[in-house]
Amino acid sequence: MQSTMRGLKSCLWIAGIACLLSVCVMFFTPISAWESIAKYFGVEVLPDSPMFVYVARLTSAMWTMIGIFFIILALNPTKYEAMIPFAGLAMVFLGMVCWVTGLVMGMPSRLVLSDALSSIVLGTLIFALWNRGKRLQKKQSGFSACQTGL
Repeated sequence: MQSTMRGLKSCLWIAGIACLLSVCVMFFTPISAWESIAKYFGVEVLPDSPMFVYVARLTSAMWTMIGIFFIILALNPTKYEAMIPFAGLAMVFLGMVCWVTGLVMGMPSRLVLSDALSSIVLGTLIFALWNRGKRLQKKQSGFSACQTGL
């Protein structure tokens, strides 16, 4: 049970910190750095419009809030255990949307794979570890009930 909880907390921390990285990139790096990052992932040119910057920063703010959500879950998973399966499944769903959208839009495979696979794997791990913890918890409570009946 202890190792399952440690693994779950680690996955939640990784998700939280990964989401929080967006605030650093979007708010503390110049647009020229964005272009360098985009070129690394195979995107030739970023749109040169205020709307693009607005949407990019709005998206960064959203990811920051999601990162805070994951960190809150990581700090006390037992207190917020009803939200853990949602968080895992939401990450898997996000990864699937990234994968399908990236393929349909012809996005560079390096970009699609980094976003989609990391979300799918991390979300699956979060859900699986939560599920394993619930099973172990039921098993332990069953043993303690049997022992008290003796």
